[in-house]
Amino acid sequence: MSLIFEQTIQGPETHALVIGVGHYAHLPGGNGPEFSDHEGLEQLTSPPESARAFANWLLKTYHNPDKPLATLEMLISSEDEAAFELPDGEEKPVEAAKFDQVESAINRWFDRGDRDPDSLLIFYFCGHGVSRGYATALLMEDFGKNHRNPLKHALSFRDLYDGMDICKARQQCYFIDACRKASPKLITRYNNYTGDPVLPGSAYLAAERTRSGPIFYATVPGSNAYGRINKPSMFTESLLKALGGAGSNDLEEEGIFRVDTNTLNQGLDHLLRQTVSNSAGMGQVISVDELVNFTLHYLRDDPVIPVTIGCKPKQANENALLSYSSPQSTEVTPRLYEDKSDWHVDLEIGDYHFYAEFPSGEFNKLEKERSVRPPFRKVVLEVE
Repeated sequence: MSLIFEQTIQGPETHALVIGVGHYAHLPGGNGPEFSDHEGLEQLTSPPESARAFANWLLKTYHNPDKPLATLEMLISSEDEAAFELPDGEEKPVEAAKFDQVESAINRWFDRGDRDPDSLLIFYFCGHGVSRGYATALLMEDFGKNHRNPLKHALSFRDLYDGMDICKARQQCYFIDACRKASPKLITRYNNYTGDPVLPGSAYLAAERTRSGPIFYATVPGSNAYGRINKPSMFTESLLKALGGAGSNDLEEEGIFRVDTNTLNQGLDHLLRQTVSNSAGMGQVISVDELVNFTLHYLRDDPVIPVTIGCKPKQANENALLSYSSPQSTEVTPRLYEDKSDWHVDLEIGDYHFYAEFPSGEFNKLEKERSVRPPFRKVVLEVE
């Protein structure tokens, strides 16, 4: 068991299960017999780093006083033996994300959530995924071990989701950072089988209280999700920034910034689109199912907000000297690099002045004041 964090909480709790699969024993380059119908699936380096980054956020930043983090269990499959360094520097071994280990971890996670209907369950997966329509199979390390039934070692996610409705914990949140491309050989050949559900769905749904269980997918059905070599994926990077402010709002009567599932959706969508737009040849848009609004996380500090600064008309960006200043500082912060596109910066909450100057004289200098607040801001400088 890879329970890397546990504490006793009186009352409702948060229980997280984090899975990152980068090493696949039966794909090309793996350490087991190669599965012949792999359809170009390769080894990955981003999922282990993505899983560690999300786990670090849970341990260092996650703040929900109504449901504090009580347990964090993690499984990671990487080329080297996996370990996780806790915030205090202690290093803990982590079990590989083979299907049997994942199945056991899911059952333990279910049991923890089954103790209190007011608890919150968080599920995070990063690795290979294949889909047939909206049905997605999440591939574990030993995918392809059984060449006659390769998806025996894959998790049928939507079926698992249905099965989780009988868990007493009524708040559940799922993050699926995986491709959802169709797989003609796998899913069609094997009689539309999408893997093992672990917890089969039941006709017994929402007996007393309706479940709030949003699913945040890294991409829409039929599309790819993109990682980075030895770095967190685009989706996970955007998710963590959204949790840091771009997915937040504040209650004026409380003066507290919080991340609700609704605002998280808005901020995450904006950030991922922005990240992908800076990556040539890629297209990735999040998809959210079963979106029900509840508070996931409270910020301890003021939010950091993504701000896009650009000129109208667009061609003015080519020669614009863009900058900004705040009432709290007399210094003007310029854009230090040449770019013909919009300028993306992260700013703290407050009122700012934004400037566009043109040494060529092609357009007039413009100054604009704008308040910066979550989830994100776009500052358009209409020049003449």
